[in-house]
Amino acid sequence: MILKGHLKPGDRLRQDELANTFGVSTMPIREALRQLQAEGLVVFRPRRGATVASLSISEYEEIYLIREALETLACRWAAEDFDRIPIDRLKLLLQEIEAVEANFDDVHRCLQLVREFFFTVFEASQKEHLLRILSNLWDLSQQYRLYFYSLPEFGPQRLANYRRIYQACYDRDPEALLNAFRAIWADREHMLIPLVREEESKRQTT
Repeated sequence: MILKGHLKPGDRLRQDELANTFGVSTMPIREALRQLQAEGLVVFRPRRGATVASLSISEYEEIYLIREALETLACRWAAEDFDRIPIDRLKLLLQEIEAVEANFDDVHRCLQLVREFFFTVFEASQKEHLLRILSNLWDLSQQYRLYFYSLPEFGPQRLANYRRIYQACYDRDPEALLNAFRAIWADREHMLIPLVREEESKRQTT
């Protein structure tokens, strides 16, 4: 419910209501909330109880700097053998992303497709532990991605980056692949971080 955006950042998570929703006692709900706290999706605050974690510039920068380092590794290992990247699958995913972005009618579907697109490249690294950690980091960054993908003005730039990734894989060009990811990280630095900082500032003044 959090990752799909049904529960928004800052929403209170009342254990009795959740227990009724899922038809269980409050004990497994309490344990689930503690697990989500450990994963960074839920926070516990004095006198407020559990709430969905809000957008935070420090958390965002930490998650994405780690992702940047690990995704660089994944790309380098994937580029050792481009035959491991199913290029037809990558092309199909890109076309589906383009279609969803053109209509801008299903943000959640777009996020799912983008994740599949990126992990089609990452999985070519064939590094089990790396993939597991990256998957967890993508879960942690889901709320940020959901926020950014709800802003249509960034659509053309997103698509340009995805096309660069596809073209680099098609051309079997390791340096072009890394440059495509560097372009995404540069956008994060110049375009997205200011938005998170602005959202955090708004929340602190309300």
